[in-house]
Amino acid sequence: MARAAGNAGRQAARLGLLIGLAACAVIESPPGGPPDFEAPVVAAVRPDSGAIVPGFEGAARIEFNEVISEQSGGGLDKLVELSPRPAELDVSWKRDAIELKPKPEWIDGVIYRIVLLPGIADLRNNRMEEGITVVFTTGGEIPATTLSGAVLNWEDNRVGQGALIEAILLPDSLAYVTRADSTGDYEMAQVPRGEYLLVATIDQNNNGERDSREAFDSVTIALDSAASEVLWAFARDTTGPTLRDLVQADSQTIRLEFTQKLAQGAPQPSAVAVWELPDTVPLPIDTVWSERAYESVRAAEQAARDSAAAAAAAASDTLAPADTAESPPPPPQPPAQAVAEEDEPTGNAALLLQRPALSATWYIRMPGPIPPGRYLVGATAENLSGVAAESQRLLIVEAPPDST
Repeated sequence: MARAAGNAGRQAARLGLLIGLAACAVIESPPGGPPDFEAPVVAAVRPDSGAIVPGFEGAARIEFNEVISEQSGGGLDKLVELSPRPAELDVSWKRDAIELKPKPEWIDGVIYRIVLLPGIADLRNNRMEEGITVVFTTGGEIPATTLSGAVLNWEDNRVGQGALIEAILLPDSLAYVTRADSTGDYEMAQVPRGEYLLVATIDQNNNGERDSREAFDSVTIALDSAASEVLWAFARDTTGPTLRDLVQADSQTIRLEFTQKLAQGAPQPSAVAVWELPDTVPLPIDTVWSERAYESVRAAEQAARDSAAAAAAAASDTLAPADTAESPPPPPQPPAQAVAEEDEPTGNAALLLQRPALSATWYIRMPGPIPPGRYLVGATAENLSGVAAESQRLLIVEAPPDST
C-alpha cells in the first residue's frame, strides 16, 4: 500500500509539473525588438544591374536586409529565373541572401537577366509583393531595347495571366524568359538585338516549360530597338476532334459537342450526317451551324416571338376597357451612354473581342421535329491546327411523357 501511494504521489507531481510547463508555454514573436510587419527588401546584388563583368565566375548573389525563408513560394528555385535559360540552375539559400549559378558555367559575351519574382518571405512570413530584374553582361554593351506585348488565352477566352514568355535568340537558341502580369502584358528590356522566335505558353502547372496540351502561340520577330507582339494561345493537337456527346437542344435541333476547339468558320452541311436506326436510313438535314451562328439565330427567333407577343398584347389592350388608375412612374434609369462606358471592356479584354471566341460545339437542325427513336450521328470536324477526324455517336430521342 505504501509503495502504491508513493507511485501515485510521484505521478501527481509529474502531472503538476507538465501542467505548469504548459501554462508557461506562450507563443511570442522572436526576441530582438518590436514585431516586424515589413517584407524583406533587396539590399544589394552582385553583379550590380548594368555591370560589365568579362570572365565572370562564381555565383550571382541577391542580398536582403534580413533573413529570408528558405521555403518562400514553395522553394526559392521557383522564384528566381535566369536568362538565357541554362541547362541547369543551382539556387542556394544563404540566410539573408540567394546565390545562383548556371551549369555548366557563365558564358563570355552574353547579356544575362536575373528575374526575382514576387513571393520572397521573411521568417515571420512577410512577403515581397513585387520582384526585381537585374541585367548585366559578361562582355559587350547592354542595348536599350524593349520587347513587349500581350498574351491572350484564346482557348479559354481570357487574358494570359502569368503566361510563360520565351524569346529564343536565333540562330544561337539562347532563350530569354519572363512572365506575363495579371493583365496578360509582358515586357523584356535590355535584351540583345536580333531575330527571335517568340513563344507564349499558358503554363498551367507553373513548371516553366511548355508541356503537351498546354495552349501556346509563337511568332518570329526582328528586334532592333523596340518590338511589340500580341500572341493568341491555343492548344495544338496532332489528332483531330471527335464527338464527345450529343444533346437534343429542342424538338428539331441536335447539339454536337466535340473533344477539341474547332476551326473557325461555318461548318459545311456535308460535314454532318444523320441515320435512323436500325435500318441506317439517311435523313435530310436542314442547317448546320457553328455555336455563334446558332446563338444569333436563337436570339433572332426570340426577338420575333417577343415582338409577336407585344403586338398581341397591344391588340388586346385596344379591346379592353380603359384603366383609369394612375400607373406608378417608372424608376429612373441611368443614361445610356454611362451604362455603355461602364460595361465597355478595355485593355487586353477589349483585344479578345477582335476574334470570335473558340468553340467545341456545332448545331444541326432537322426539317421538322425529331420522332422518338435511335439515330446515328456522324461528323467530320477540323481543329485549330488543321487536323480533321471522323467520328460517330448514338442519339436516343425519348418519347414525351404521356400527358394523360
